[in-house]
Amino acid sequence: MFVAVVMGAVAWSPWTNAGLWALVAALAWAEWAKAPECPEAKFPKALSILFPLPALAALLWLGEAQPYDPWPVLCFLWMIWANDTGAFIVGKPFGKRKLAPTVSPGKSWEGTLGGMLASACVAWAALGLDWMWLGALMGALSTSGDLIQSAWKRRRGLKDSGNLLPGHGGVMDRFDGFLIAAPTYVLLWCIFAPEI
Repeated sequence: MFVAVVMGAVAWSPWTNAGLWALVAALAWAEWAKAPECPEAKFPKALSILFPLPALAALLWLGEAQPYDPWPVLCFLWMIWANDTGAFIVGKPFGKRKLAPTVSPGKSWEGTLGGMLASACVAWAALGLDWMWLGALMGALSTSGDLIQSAWKRRRGLKDSGNLLPGHGGVMDRFDGFLIAAPTYVLLWCIFAPEI
């Protein structure tokens, strides 16, 4: 249902796309603002708004082109979700080498490579063989965003960023992969899209 709602909002119109990312940004900021302070933090908690907003603003901007074309944003979503799925499918049975055990003990190098491969395959299917590199890069950057948010939660003694989505945690637990991947994707899309 979550996937259907997100994809439907992106595909329906520029207004529903904008509304979706504005809502996600507001909920994400509320989770960061409500979290306990971290003793090691070197910047005011109010600046945590800089954490989720650039990524979501990038997707909002990408969807504002006229005439409205949801394809770039949908391709990005599929790559990120494929990375998560591939990492789970490969990492669960084959993950032996821990990626960052002190931050996220469940992640492995095998799972990371599986996620990157799955994301690359989605890029191939959606954009063509020449774009597999973009999918692999999005997979790697999505995992990086996940690790950054995991470190943020660990420092504050949190298991999840929130409890809005039962069994899945908070909004940023679902969208943490966007943190670095989304702005990078938008930048690369602006550079290379004319070739697609």
